[in-house]
Amino acid sequence: MIWMKKEIFALFISLILFSIAFSGCLEDSSKDNEPKMVYVNANGGAEFSKIQDAINQVGEGSSIFVYNGIYYESLEIDKSISLIGESIENTIIHYNKTKGTNDPDSVIIINADNCKINGFKITSVNYSIGMSMTEISIGSSNNIISNNIFMYADYGIFLKRFSSNNIISSNNFIDVRTGIFSEESDHNVISKNNITFCGIYGIYCVGPINNTISGNFVSDNNYGIRISGERSNDNKIYENTIMSNTKGVYCCCKASNNIIYNNNFKQNSEYSAQDASSNQWDNGINGNYWDDYVAKYPDANQIDGIWDTPYDINVSKKDRFPLVNPVEI
Repeated sequence: MIWMKKEIFALFISLILFSIAFSGCLEDSSKDNEPKMVYVNANGGAEFSKIQDAINQVGEGSSIFVYNGIYYESLEIDKSISLIGESIENTIIHYNKTKGTNDPDSVIIINADNCKINGFKITSVNYSIGMSMTEISIGSSNNIISNNIFMYADYGIFLKRFSSNNIISSNNFIDVRTGIFSEESDHNVISKNNITFCGIYGIYCVGPINNTISGNFVSDNNYGIRISGERSNDNKIYENTIMSNTKGVYCCCKASNNIIYNNNFKQNSEYSAQDASSNQWDNGINGNYWDDYVAKYPDANQIDGIWDTPYDINVSKKDRFPLVNPVEI
């Protein structure tokens, strides 16, 4: 009997020790998942040398600071984090996709909500037309992409279907085929971007609802802005400078109830605006500035900064309150 009591007592002590050890493991694990700041340096001297390794290790809500350098990688973000580059010109994500392989088509894929990416130059090593390269692909919501440079790809930013409430602000898109593409992506804000020398579209929205496109400088593209599709309703396009494009703003393919006002249309070679659907080219008080207005309507008079003769977009669409002077943006 004594030996049985000893065995039971030993078993009891073992269970207590196991419980304590197991509780410690749980505590350590939870600490690993707490939000924190980590650092990445391609040249060494930081916790990580690759950005994806840092993404894999941190918990939700963490921030990853990336020092200047060239990072030859593609990234997949599946948790809510912030990526912060040291400087926009010198923190470079330089993706080397090999044509004809199963390499990812996107430099950065965001599948989590509430992510931030700020301060990077994003480009590709061997890009050629037709590779279907996207620099940031967003399939989620409430993300902020700001203060980045996008170069050499088919798409700078691709807002995938049903992503929403994303902010795309203060970025530079240079020499990509399409700067920003939105596919049935709603309630997004596209503001204060410089979008230049895009081979096809500066901004192309297919089927968006309630997007805001404002304060952008859109120049030297084939199409400046195109809004297309039967689902494309209630979008607002205002306070943009749309300049030196082949085609300025084009609304088509049953896009309707969109409002375009307080924009500057300058030096667009083929046309500044066309509307093949049913959209509004003023807000009931102000229309847009058209650099060819005086040439088209030499007998018009101005009243309080508004010309008294509407500007014809096409036969049935008019800007009823064309502006005498450019909008200050």
